[in-house]
Order: sequence, then C-alpha cells, then structure tokens
Amino acid sequence: MFITRHTQNEDLVERLDPGYWHPCYEAIMAECRAPLAPLHDFIEHITYGAIVTGRAPEPDANGMPLIGQGCLRPSGVDTRDAVRVGADSPWAPARCVVRSGDLLVARSGEGSLAKNRLGVYHGRRRAVVDCFVDLVRLRDIDPDYVAAFLRTRFGWAQIHRLINGVGPSNLNFDEIRSLQVAIVAEEAQAEVARRYADEVLPAHRDRRFGEATEALREIVADLERTLA
Repeated sequence: MFITRHTQNEDLVERLDPGYWHPCYEAIMAECRAPLAPLHDFIEHITYGAIVTGRAPEPDANGMPLIGQGCLRPSGVDTRDAVRVGADSPWAPARCVVRSGDLLVARSGEGSLAKNRLGVYHGRRRAVVDCFVDLVRLRDIDPDYVAAFLRTRFGWAQIHRLINGVGPSNLNFDEIRSLQVAIVAEEAQAEVARRYADEVLPAHRDRRFGEATEALREIVADLERTLA
C-alpha cells in the first residue's frame, strides 16, 4: 500500500462539490474576448437587510418599500406590492437603505437566486432591502451594464457555478465580490444603460413585464454578441 500526501489547495478545501469543477464553466468564460475584473474592484458598499425574528414587519402606509425577493422581477425591481415600513422601524437601518442605481441581488433560493433574480433600483423614493436581498452599491462602472452582464452566459455561468453545490442555493459576499465582469468602454456601458432606460423601463414601470423582459433579453443577447 502506498500513501501519498497532497498539499491542500485553499479553493479545494472550500469547494469539494464536483459540479463546481466542471470544465464547461471555464470553456464559457474563455469565449469572452473582453478583459475581466472582479466585481470587488467596483463595490463601494455591500450588505443585506435587517434580520428581525419573531414578528412580521409593521406596515406604514407612508413608509419605505421593503424590497424582498418577490420585488426582483425578470425585468428589474418592482416595489408596487411591497410592504412599507417606517424609517425608524427595525427593518430600516441606515446601512440597508437603497439608493437609485444600487444593484440588488437575491441572496438565496431555487426560485430566486437560481433564476438569476437581480436588478438595478430605479425608484424615485427611498426603499430598504429585507434580509433575503443583497444591496451592492457600485462605483466606476455602470450598474445597468453590470446587471446586463450578469444575465449573459458569461455572468450566469459564474453564478451557476458558485451555487452548484450540495446545499441550498446561496451567494455570500465573498462570492459576489469574486464575480468577474467584462471591462468595456464607458460608451458601451452607457449604451446598455440607455437602452434599458428607453426600451425596458417604461414597460416595466407600467407592469407590462412580459414586454419588458423580452426587451431586456434582446439587450443581453446583443451584449453577449459584442463580448464573444
């Protein structure tokens, strides 16, 4: 009998699920011609909502929308049906208050994270995330571009790889920071944001979600073609 000793790689220790190492993920990323950089380089603030146990939020008709995973629709963030909470409530600490332009990502769940539920908040009033949604505030990169990129096969392959384990679907902060984003010219990022504002957001705000989702798919498909 021969016994061999291997030096443990830190990544191997953290990721023992075989699906993570499937070669298809590397093959997909190799198709991206643009240079990549970790999202960490652009994150100014990252958090999730307050964890309040033992009671439900107390509605306040004049309060802020409490953004949960149900607000993250395929075409963006929709707070129309969100419960509203007071600014002084336990569900609304300052660190969780959402600004226009913040990227919001479902933290977990087969019905949310596993369906790539994310979007940029374009609301006209202050809101707050709940404990199942991550707030990612970015700098030096357009958030609508990042959201579109994460919906491409290059972005989704990374998310799918990270959640392809044996436990519940989940992304932690380190994993979000590790996501690689294609670096393109500011003009190209601005074009994605302009198209979202012109082609998706009007239908989304009117709750014509099917139309808005189809328009967003076209933007994402065009972005994929420019990157491959």
